[in-house]
Amino acid sequence: MINFLTYIEAVWLNRSSRFKGMLLKLYLLMHGCKVGKGLKCASFPYFKGFPNKNIFIGNYVDLGRNNTFELSENGKIIFDDYVLLHQNILISCNNQIRIGKFSAVAENVSIRDGNHQFSKNQYYRLQDSISEPIEIGEDAGIAAGCVVLMGAKISKGAFIGSNSVITRKTIIEEYGIYAGNPLKLIATRK
Repeated sequence: MINFLTYIEAVWLNRSSRFKGMLLKLYLLMHGCKVGKGLKCASFPYFKGFPNKNIFIGNYVDLGRNNTFELSENGKIIFDDYVLLHQNILISCNNQIRIGKFSAVAENVSIRDGNHQFSKNQYYRLQDSISEPIEIGEDAGIAAGCVVLMGAKISKGAFIGSNSVITRKTIIEEYGIYAGNPLKLIATRK
């Protein structure tokens, strides 16, 4: 009996996330964005700034709960095919953030491609932002609690361990497994 109930619950959750994905796709298409087939989402993302032809979602992307997409007028978010975003992820985009196909981002991750300038002659919140694109290669994994900052490039197949900080100065090898702060290569995927 328990296995049957578990099966029914799994079917319900799958259909529910597919239905929400269809509604999200419709919303994004109405704003001129491009969305592939099979989008699933556990809950609708929160948008800080309305999408305006600046979100591109490939096929079979899966979005978890409580994700926030913060887009400036010039920001562009690109999720290639089969991207998985877990829950409580913040993506703040002033320039461009691209997540490659078959990549996954775990819970409580912050991805920010911009920052305020820090001149001492003016309040920092009143200063213009600076930004550099972020590139997360295909088949990459970002574990829980990581912070990915402007200009970061995560190579194909790389995996970043929990609570790590990735900056533009971090050099990441393909299929490397990294952890710590500062980030260190601890192994390679075989």
